[in-house]
Amino acid sequence: GMEWEAKAQIVLLVILLLAIADFIIGTFIPLESKKPKGFFGYKSEIFNENFGPDFREEETFFSVFAIFFPAATGILAGANISGDLADPQSAIPKGTLLAILITTVVYIGIAVSVGSCVVRDATGNVNDTIVTELTNCTSAACKLNFDFSSCESNPCYYGLMNNFQVMSMVSGFAPLISAGIFSATLSSALASLVSAPKIFQALCKDNIYPAFQMFAKGYGKNNEPLRGYILTFLIALGFILIAELNVIAPIISNFFLASYALINFSVFHASLAKSPGWRPAFKYYNMWISLLGAILCCIVMFVINWWAALLTYVIVLGLYIYVTYKKPDVNWGSSTQALTYLNALQHSIRLSGVEDHVKNFRPQCLVMTGAPNSRPALLHLVHDFTKNVGLMICSHVHMGPRRQAMKEMSIDQAKYQRWLIKNKMKAFYAPVHADDLREGAQYLMQAAGLGRMKPNTLVLGFKKDWLQADMRDVDMYINIFHDAFDIQYGVVVIRLKEGLDISHLQGQEELLSSQEKSPGVKDVVLSMEYSKKSDLDTSKPSDEKAVTHKD
Repeated sequence: GMEWEAKAQIVLLVILLLAIADFIIGTFIPLESKKPKGFFGYKSEIFNENFGPDFREEETFFSVFAIFFPAATGILAGANISGDLADPQSAIPKGTLLAILITTVVYIGIAVSVGSCVVRDATGNVNDTIVTELTNCTSAACKLNFDFSSCESNPCYYGLMNNFQVMSMVSGFAPLISAGIFSATLSSALASLVSAPKIFQALCKDNIYPAFQMFAKGYGKNNEPLRGYILTFLIALGFILIAELNVIAPIISNFFLASYALINFSVFHASLAKSPGWRPAFKYYNMWISLLGAILCCIVMFVINWWAALLTYVIVLGLYIYVTYKKPDVNWGSSTQALTYLNALQHSIRLSGVEDHVKNFRPQCLVMTGAPNSRPALLHLVHDFTKNVGLMICSHVHMGPRRQAMKEMSIDQAKYQRWLIKNKMKAFYAPVHADDLREGAQYLMQAAGLGRMKPNTLVLGFKKDWLQADMRDVDMYINIFHDAFDIQYGVVVIRLKEGLDISHLQGQEELLSSQEKSPGVKDVVLSMEYSKKSDLDTSKPSDEKAVTHKD
């Protein structure tokens, strides 16, 4: 787990520092026996000769870059274990930037040191010393009394370009360099072995990909992802069995670049969406640099290995399409949500400055449904009006004691909005508290909507019991029409022979669980197929009537 890994990293760091010190000390003590192998100590002639590029065979800048790049991929080690840090907000930026600085200095320092001490090609033959002075001597080795010109026609096994163990040769004690190599390898492997399963475990806990749900389980007091450790080990073992570093490195670089591209684009997208949860504290942060970084990562992926880059894009795109299609029930507070809100706000403000025109008129309905699942006939009728391209607000007037009504409204807001979404009804639920139905309707007609996204048509059911009802209730019902006309609303009244009975929809799959249902209210799935087949037809004599009026 994390505790063991942290202790192991300290031991490995000490070994690595000793190996670096061993190399630096070795550069100052050149031995005569090492000169035939190309090591002469710090010489300006060698530095000048090695300063420029010299790509050989099929190697290019990007092929070499692909091999080197995995050495610079530990910058996310701190962020990957943020949940285990005492103060991640302070530790991650400081630790990451300091690690990048130290690593950069060490890499450049080692490259400059070895490039100033060792020539590119050497034979290793002590007999290649120059006894007599040569007039056409141009190479650094020649100026240092060694003739390695045979390397131009015959293969040589020493020098910077040929000897992969050149640091061991330069060092004061070669076995310590080997220990440092193992230390650096194990350090990086441990960091990845610990951080990758942690991230994968968090992903599995959200149940985004149900097939990987088994990896969400943790063990011990720190909730260690043991199953993730095993999976990571097997993946790493598969790459190790390839047994060719120059083949493995470009593939690994490709996936690292893909992750960095996604991170850079995510940062840019969060800034573009002006998400309140994204507040970068770095003084010199710029969103356009993040976008540039994402684009460069994508380009370099193709330059390094086009087929691996294409495969990576297909995998990432496939995962994204799957999540978009499945719509998992998780809420990350993502930048996509922030951008959706920002776009909706900007377009609503822009729309508020546009005058109405008859060609752009569409019914925007305020439907007096009460609980939306109790009057699906009203929703069917309004759906025929709006066809999901007009505004529909399902209003619900809560009457009674204020405290109880407020509690009910708080519960109903989320429950009925979710019900509308699951029934694929593009509508909003708007509850309000009032002393009576008319007062609630007045509140809704005056305040419902936003800017131009405001209802212009009131839809309600016919009061079937008006002959037997209390006259005050009938008067209140009729006055709702007058109030609507006064506020310049159109009015639609639906009257069915059976009232608003929903028995004809019984037997269809119920959507809400029984715990969420209100007593005495039937909760059904609205069938859009039924809606299309049962549009009201006022041309036939029937007790079913749709009455519309516009003052």
